[in-house]
Amino acid sequence: MIKDEELKQIIEALLLKITTKDEEIGRILVRDQFEQYDSRITIWTIRKKERDIKETTVTDLTEFPDIEVKITYAPPSFFLDVLGGQEDVPFWQVATVVRLLNNSDIIYDPKGSIQEWVDQVSNIEWKPEIIELKQKTTQVLLKRMKKCLLEEMLADAYIWLLKAAEEAICVPLMKNNAFNVGTATLMLDALQTMDKNLYTYFSQLLQVSSFTPDRLKEAREELELLADHLYTHNIKTNREMWILAAFVSINESERRLNHYLEARKNKNDSKFCQRLLENAIGELWQAFFLVAQNPRLDVKLDPPVVGSFWNWFGSSEINEQWFSDQEKKILDIIQK
Repeated sequence: MIKDEELKQIIEALLLKITTKDEEIGRILVRDQFEQYDSRITIWTIRKKERDIKETTVTDLTEFPDIEVKITYAPPSFFLDVLGGQEDVPFWQVATVVRLLNNSDIIYDPKGSIQEWVDQVSNIEWKPEIIELKQKTTQVLLKRMKKCLLEEMLADAYIWLLKAAEEAICVPLMKNNAFNVGTATLMLDALQTMDKNLYTYFSQLLQVSSFTPDRLKEAREELELLADHLYTHNIKTNREMWILAAFVSINESERRLNHYLEARKNKNDSKFCQRLLENAIGELWQAFFLVAQNPRLDVKLDPPVVGSFWNWFGSSEINEQWFSDQEKKILDIIQK
């Protein structure tokens, strides 16, 4: 845990580095529900001259060598396109902007622009066409699942089923104007308070009860070795960015598992500990999905990665009838 005084000193040290040429509009400190176990600070910096989203880690804070400072640079348009209701803004951008503005502290705002954005964000609602797109995406993924079943590729089918369920569960959450959507970890947290039945269903699909800390650690380490191997053979290909994104989830899974072990050692509330473990499992699933993507193959998922996924997430109860039952449940979710 980072003490308040340390946090204040780090923020002040970072603010001293701002120059006029940076053309910064403001900075926000992103809050984490598990920050009491974290030694990482996450800051978003909005600059006029930025064109795209980019991340970096600050490495020159010599007074705080054990604290990781992650800074994401973004152009103002990333926020303004959402707040202005611009057409064709990606789903993930809308969700990210609303979450950031609702769950962050303003630490630099020379002209009050960020505060204006925070005041506006409460008016944002999900557009019906974005929800409809989620419904259509769910159906596309279910078709991929059925195609894999026809080819007797159960493990591939399971991956597409899980992804379809993930997309489908976004729909009722979005209809309730929730923005904790887009990844398994976010949705598990949202479902805890918004829909216990869907929370239980999604947890079962992710095989949460089958993972002990040791088993989770072994699965993550196996995937990391696979990802390392695949990355060296896919540099400067269409697959490179998928694998790099997977490493983020792999690292996040490890971090959350360590937090879980620490929380359990400290005898924290059992529900709090469970949420940490679920976050680690959700990040592992996300990493498997990303590493498995292979745009160069006729088969959309990489066979060795699929085999590893099945080793850790598969179950003897998964058969064609089980898939049929799950498809009906998922279609029911998006049609309510």
